[in-house]
Amino acid sequence: MERLTIATPCDMRWEDMRGDSRVRHCGACRLSVYNAREMTTRELEALLQSGGRVCARLYRRPDGTVVTGDCRRIWEQQRAEAVSLLGTAVTVTAALSLVVLLGLLTLTLFGDNIRRMLGYGTVGALAPPIPSSAGTPPSSGAGPGRY
Repeated sequence: MERLTIATPCDMRWEDMRGDSRVRHCGACRLSVYNAREMTTRELEALLQSGGRVCARLYRRPDGTVVTGDCRRIWEQQRAEAVSLLGTAVTVTAALSLVVLLGLLTLTLFGDNIRRMLGYGTVGALAPPIPSSAGTPPSSGAGPGRY
C-alpha cells in the first residue's frame, strides 16, 4: 500500500458522483470509484489485484501511508486502551491521595496519643497536671511557715 501511486488523478469531484460512502459511479470515465477510507486493507488489496483499470479515492497520511477503514478501527481501539489506562492512573492517584489525607488527618487528630503509645511523650504541649491525693488541696509550694 505504501508504493501505491495514481498515474492519472481524476478531476471529478466525489460529491458530484452518485452512490454511497463506499463506492460511487463516475459519469466521466464510466467506472466505479471506490473509497479506500471505507474499505479494509485486505478489501483494497483484493480490488487492486483484480487487474484492469481501477478508480479509487485515496487519503494519505503525511508519511505517505494510505488510510483505509481498518486504520480507523485500530485508532479507536488504541484510543479506548489509552482512555482505560488513564482511568486506571486517575483511580490509583485518587486512592493514594486518600490514604495520605487520612494519614495526615489521623496524625493531626490523634498525634499526641500516638506519640505517647510509642513512648515519645508529649511534644509541644503542656504537661498534664499531676493528680493530687483525694480530698487534699494541692499545695502551692510555699505553705505556711515555709519561706
